Amino acid sequence: MALGAMPTDLAIFKSYQCDEYTSSRWASDGLWDEAAQLWVLEPMPGIEELSDIGFLQVGRPGVDSIGFGYRSGKEGFWAYYPLEGRFALLAPTLAAFVSGWSSGTISV
Repeated sequence: MALGAMPTDLAIFKSYQCDEYTSSRWASDGLWDEAAQLWVLEPMPGIEELSDIGFLQVGRPGVDSIGFGYRSGKEGFWAYYPLEGRFALLAPTLAAFVSGWSSGTISV
């Protein structure tokens, strides 16, 4: 799959531990941040796989091209910092991320 392409083969999701996203309302509705005026979590049509780095990006904070999502073969919900070429674990689950993001205890 090309860099930045939306997954069209649903089998690709097996490489990522993202069942919590794909089986949730966030896959269909996303998570809109009214204050920031952006989709913190994209509805499924807006997600993309960065196959060269094994990252399924399902959201973003809107700064520095940072992406939120899942790493191939790794547990947890991650941030990818492309300007630095590094990953940071944000939360053990998507629900924990949403809770922390909404309360301000998780930020980038």
